[in-house]
Amino acid sequence: MANVEHLVGTEVQGWQLTRIIGRGADGIVYAGQKEGIEAAVKLFYPESLATHDLAGARERLELQLALIGKKHHPSLVEVYAGGEDTTLGTLFLVMELVPGTSLDKIIGHIPPAAIVPLVAQLASAARYLETIELVHRDIKPANIVISGDFKKLTLLDLGIVYQLPPDDDQGRLSGMEFVATLRYSPPEFVWRTEQGDGAWRAVTFYQIGATLHDMIMGKALFAGNDTPRACLYDSVRDRTPVIDSKEVDGWLVQTVQACLLKDWRQRLQLVSWDSFSEQVSVADALQLERRIRLRQIRNEEIRQATAKQSSKAPGPTREQYLWNLNNALILEIRTYLLGASIFPKCRVVEETISHREYATHLHFERDPSRDFNSDVVFTISLGVDATLEEASKLSFKAAVDGQTIAAAAWTEMFTVETAFSACRQSILGAVESMLTL
Repeated sequence: MANVEHLVGTEVQGWQLTRIIGRGADGIVYAGQKEGIEAAVKLFYPESLATHDLAGARERLELQLALIGKKHHPSLVEVYAGGEDTTLGTLFLVMELVPGTSLDKIIGHIPPAAIVPLVAQLASAARYLETIELVHRDIKPANIVISGDFKKLTLLDLGIVYQLPPDDDQGRLSGMEFVATLRYSPPEFVWRTEQGDGAWRAVTFYQIGATLHDMIMGKALFAGNDTPRACLYDSVRDRTPVIDSKEVDGWLVQTVQACLLKDWRQRLQLVSWDSFSEQVSVADALQLERRIRLRQIRNEEIRQATAKQSSKAPGPTREQYLWNLNNALILEIRTYLLGASIFPKCRVVEETISHREYATHLHFERDPSRDFNSDVVFTISLGVDATLEEASKLSFKAAVDGQTIAAAAWTEMFTVETAFSACRQSILGAVESMLTL
């Protein structure tokens, strides 16, 4: 398997690679020259393609190659060429080399007066993609280049671009794996909860709003509440971001607040494409109603998060240890389900029975291609053992159409690793049992 990390000075697909200009989760980007033209040449990591969805990567590459031929939008990177490099054993993509600086490198240095024109360009590019039935899915500061005079914005990296589904399938999100960036994605995208008409537009609005938050506040969304990684998951799900600036107009702050609402349906009610470029009259009755409703929704989000925290975060006792163990275990299980190809989309419902007992219900959607033909629910319970205070009791139950097909229980002094190992083994055993029913 070829190493694509050290190719400066070599030639790939006729392009002389001159320097590295960026690295991402799935590949590395070089500056390349060919016949007097300079371009950005992205080489996908072969090992990433081998361990993840190669067919999906090829499909997404084909969507990008369909844009070859012209500059489709002034704020969208142009695609020149792409395909498979058999010598390196990987995929490649040749794009416009956009002058300027990545937005994530200059957060905190954007002139306030430049923010509205720049975000209008960003929204325009995303809206254009929607008109050709594509969704970017990974709008964030690192995928945006700003010109030196702060007048031009270009949206880059169509690496996980998505073809909008037919009208009768508007609710499907990313299939089996979450492929975007956690910090800049809304809860319904991260956890792939059920959706409806306009679902993808709601994801796009959130990601534009998250990027706009960074431009206004001069720091990354959820900064200070993002480590360890479990805290970032909690922030995406529960924390209502504070947007407070005297340097931009109030209508822009309101737009960001509406974009970052946790409920995607409420997001769509309060945000439109025009929200990023048109300042409305503060005296307009409809706008006053929307502003009041936005405040009500945000206050309710804060109340719910506060109540959840107070009910789930006991003092530094045996209960606190159990709470931490349960949170870490469920995060491990979520990550496992997202990454394993044998499971369909799953809705996770967490239940606090008491400070000494928790239950998590994994509701899988029906997917005949994976033999999930019925209502399948796995329940994982964790609590303090009634007879041995220092031990935890972990139990697993799998039910198909309400009938239990597998169950197991353990009592020991669990670590996250041992608890996850037991749950994973039971989950796999239950799935195998389903195949023989």
